[in-house]
Amino acid sequence: MNISDLSSPGKRFVPGVLLLSLLSACGGGGSSGSYTIGGTISGLNTAGLVLANGTDTKSVASDATRFAFDTPASSYAVTVKSHPNGQTCVVSQGSGTASADVTSVLVSCRGYVAYVTNTGSSQLASFSVGREGALSALSGGVLSTSYPPTALALSPDGSRAFTVHQDDKNISTFTLSSTGAPTLSARTAAVSESRGLAVGSSGSALYVANYTDKTLSQFAVASSGSLSALSPATVDTQSTPYAVALSPNGQFAYVANAGSNTLTPYTVGSGGALTALSSGSVSTTAVGSNPLAMDIGPGSNTLYVVLADSAKVAQFNIGSTGALSAMSPASVATGNTPRGIRVSPNGQCAYVSNRGDGTVSAYVVTSSGLTAAASGPVSAGSLPTGLAISPDSLYLYVTNTGSASLSQYAIQAGCGLTALGSVSSGGLGPTSIDVR
Repeated sequence: MNISDLSSPGKRFVPGVLLLSLLSACGGGGSSGSYTIGGTISGLNTAGLVLANGTDTKSVASDATRFAFDTPASSYAVTVKSHPNGQTCVVSQGSGTASADVTSVLVSCRGYVAYVTNTGSSQLASFSVGREGALSALSGGVLSTSYPPTALALSPDGSRAFTVHQDDKNISTFTLSSTGAPTLSARTAAVSESRGLAVGSSGSALYVANYTDKTLSQFAVASSGSLSALSPATVDTQSTPYAVALSPNGQFAYVANAGSNTLTPYTVGSGGALTALSSGSVSTTAVGSNPLAMDIGPGSNTLYVVLADSAKVAQFNIGSTGALSAMSPASVATGNTPRGIRVSPNGQCAYVSNRGDGTVSAYVVTSSGLTAAASGPVSAGSLPTGLAISPDSLYLYVTNTGSASLSQYAIQAGCGLTALGSVSSGGLGPTSIDVR
């Protein structure tokens, strides 16, 4: 608009129209306090990264060093919607209220890192995952712990690790650096020696099975990673709870009670607190005994439970209310003394570690449950226990408690495994492992 036009014949001066016209001409005020949200990216070298700010998403190209969302906003909470191929990315300085264009969000990306609890030597070890799946000890990645670590869980964004310990009531929280190296950041008291633990799908809650007092501790996880007890601080289980599994939709939780041969189901409240289902615990005795490990595939409505004394995996449908019902068939056979189970992130394959015969059983996931892979079991080391699968579903890793080693496998079509050799676990008596 040209102000001199106001004196032109036939023009009327209307103040409100003048102000709006001037603002429009200058390009300001159209978004009513909304600003561009963006920042910097480090370490990204593959494709597939998708960032989100609420419902707004942004696909980021390989090797990008900056990003900006296309839709302006007045507030922001940037998260990783999809990690890039072979990498894990963490957002920092990712939330706030905008008063100008935001360029301060930081996204740090790294290759996958595997974390191992070495119970026999009281150490947490870390390994980088190579492009072909091989593990290499991370520089400075072996930490001594006050008590033997028995199990671990990683936050969904790969920024923290949590461990529980033998003969100790405390939970350890580790901050993971931009290279994945762990640093102990907190020790939080639970109520009993613990065995299994799990992080909620949003990363805002942590659940810990208290082996000796028949309870499950529940904690809120702050953005800083600190833990605070939810209300109530514990919920009842049955005898010797050993493992915790959470449904992919974040609505349900399950505890395996080894001493009573039962599974206890819970609903997850909006704040993360658990409420036991009115239907009560479900017995496994019709199929087998000593439930020690569980897993649920991504987007799946099936719970798989390792029955260590019966050489079986029990299979349960998860109903819309969280209630469990036996599938048909109710179980599938494993090797001798199965100890761990893991479903691949893509939901296509499942693997069981068999301590009794030093093997790993492979299964194809179908709508009817697990079907043994045509390739059959593969050899592992002595006393295979924990399992982990890389987030891209390409590689499987197994802790060999008896031989202080980690077996490495490439996952093939049909869920078969090709051995990639083994490496030292970085300590003695490795038990659990996870990769992110």
